[in-house]
Amino acid sequence: HMFIFSLCTIIPMGPEDVLRKGSGTLCEALLMVEACTKDIICPNKQKDPVAKFTEKGNLLESETYIGGKVECLETGVYRSDIEYKFDMKPEGFQGLIDNVDRVMTFAIEVEGGIDRRKITN
Repeated sequence: HMFIFSLCTIIPMGPEDVLRKGSGTLCEALLMVEACTKDIICPNKQKDPVAKFTEKGNLLESETYIGGKVECLETGVYRSDIEYKFDMKPEGFQGLIDNVDRVMTFAIEVEGGIDRRKITN
């Protein structure tokens, strides 16, 4: 999509990140790019661990979510009162179903850095 491509040309993130990051993160990335071009020194941002767990070992999805509603027409959250045509391809869904073990292993071990055999839930 041209809008996503345009964002990726000014924000140093790939299309998947541009779609999933919040507006605050995108603005911060854009400000960091501008700061770098102007030779402004910026402090390092603290990074949280990729995954956090409860005391019982369950994966914590979010620690800061209080509640709210976000509506945006082109980045993955759609309003129910505006008609939008989705182009869904059954072979895409089947591909996900057929590769669920491989996808989960990648997400857990490569992205999360956790041995999949240690996960019980």
